[in-house]
Amino acid sequence: MKKTAQSTTARQKMLNRLQKLEPGALVRYSDFASLGIAPGTVAVNLSRLRQQGVVQQVAKGTYRLPKQSRFGPVPVSEQQVLQMLLQMPNKKLRGYPTGVTAFNRLGLTTQVAQEIQIATPRPGRPKKVGNVRVRFVRSRGDMKPEQVKLRQLLDALRHIKRLPDTSPAAALPRLREQVKQLPLAEKTTLARLAQDYNPATRALLGALLEGLGENKLAAKLKASLNPLTTYKLGLSEQALSNRAQWKIR
Repeated sequence: MKKTAQSTTARQKMLNRLQKLEPGALVRYSDFASLGIAPGTVAVNLSRLRQQGVVQQVAKGTYRLPKQSRFGPVPVSEQQVLQMLLQMPNKKLRGYPTGVTAFNRLGLTTQVAQEIQIATPRPGRPKKVGNVRVRFVRSRGDMKPEQVKLRQLLDALRHIKRLPDTSPAAALPRLREQVKQLPLAEKTTLARLAQDYNPATRALLGALLEGLGENKLAAKLKASLNPLTTYKLGLSEQALSNRAQWKIR
């Protein structure tokens, strides 16, 4: 009898916590840690609440409060999937969004991603979270939250020939403008992070920085390149006036 009463009390505490959340909110075991309930009890109660339709399971250890619209149930959003996969309890970064999702946010494509790509040091198998497909790719170097946009810019430079619904010549001015808007400290970090990328990415970034008057940063990138190698990126002299100095075609 005592165990049943304790279980009921734990369940009621959890329900009280859930009632304070907005419909559609994500819930993890750790969200109930401050209630003084054993992790096993939390897991059992969430499983029972799922069976009763109070919460929905979207992935192992992660649940969601149901959300309805006039058109029916609202599925898990891309943003929620990113929140779930990228945020760790200790606030360290598991990875960062790349691919079409990131390139769309950078204004480089209007295409909507069919799947989310996440760059991470230890890629796992593809998975499906709710209705969202997720694929993992290997990141280049260690990651810090403040460097996510810089790495996304480098990823875009690296894939400039394969950006969807655009051409290298059309994408380059947008990338140049975004690099131009960075403070000098971030441009310096960008050039340093580029050392983890392939030579073509370093050459293209070097050409952009040189064109923006950041000659010291450009010189460091040029020093990392083989002077005999050429890079076929589909860029004309009109699109990149200093391409010859960087062996870019």
